[in-house]
Amino acid sequence: MKTRADDLAKMTVLDEHGKPVVLGTLWRDRTAILVFVRHFG
Repeated sequence: MKTRADDLAKMTVLDEHGKPVVLGTLWRDRTAILVFVRHFG
């Protein structure tokens, strides 16, 4: 059974240095917490 985490794991985001990171690599070996911040401005 596929979960939302499986879909998110394939997504690419930018790290704090602007380099692309595949989300799934962040929680492959340890627990991760995702926080999405919306910029108004």
